[in-house]
Amino acid sequence: MNILEKIGLSPNESKCYKALLKLGSSSANELSRKSGVHRVSVYDALRGLQEKGLISQITKENKLLFEAESPEKIEEMIKEKEDDLNEVKETIPELMLDFKSAKEKQEVHSFKRLVGIKNILREMLKSKTEILDFGAEYKIKEFLNHDYIKWDKERVKNKIKMRIVANERIKPTQIPLTQIKYVPSEFNSSVSTYIFDDKVALIMWVEDPIGIIIEHKAVYESYKNYFEYLWKGAKS
Repeated sequence: MNILEKIGLSPNESKCYKALLKLGSSSANELSRKSGVHRVSVYDALRGLQEKGLISQITKENKLLFEAESPEKIEEMIKEKEDDLNEVKETIPELMLDFKSAKEKQEVHSFKRLVGIKNILREMLKSKTEILDFGAEYKIKEFLNHDYIKWDKERVKNKIKMRIVANERIKPTQIPLTQIKYVPSEFNSSVSTYIFDDKVALIMWVEDPIGIIIEHKAVYESYKNYFEYLWKGAKS
């Protein structure tokens, strides 16, 4: 990318402006030859440069000529862009309010395939509460073994505790910052359930995994109560 394109000039506008700086005054035909921009495109470029205030036109001996304005004009353009960007930056808090408001209305988020499941895992790493987990605890290692190891290290780093009701087939298992209880092996499942931060995440470990996150206080409380019931009946 030409350096002038970074301030909003098109490639042809950049070529024409740089050529006019060297030529002084120039007709469109001469500018086309010197800049290498096709004659038809030169007029579009000149129009764009005029709108940006980077060139002016004069009539000399009944001939229409174009001249480049001082490159100091570019400094003014940069300053204007900086002012515009600062103005946008100031609106971010207001935009965040709209974003959060929309998020509150959106109670169910769906995710597909492994790339989507990784988004669910990343969401859990933001948890301010312990993560409650039951069902299909061995499936995540089958589908995302390397990613799961990295995720668990990050969880421990973030000091997020877990309680897991697991199938006894994985017994004994020790995981940092985690308490585990077990249910008999016949209680088998292909769905992992994670309860955290007023959210419930369900991951269905099918050929192309599917996941959802439900953001709803009542749903969260229902799943949490169910987990506590399982926890009391499970064995250490």
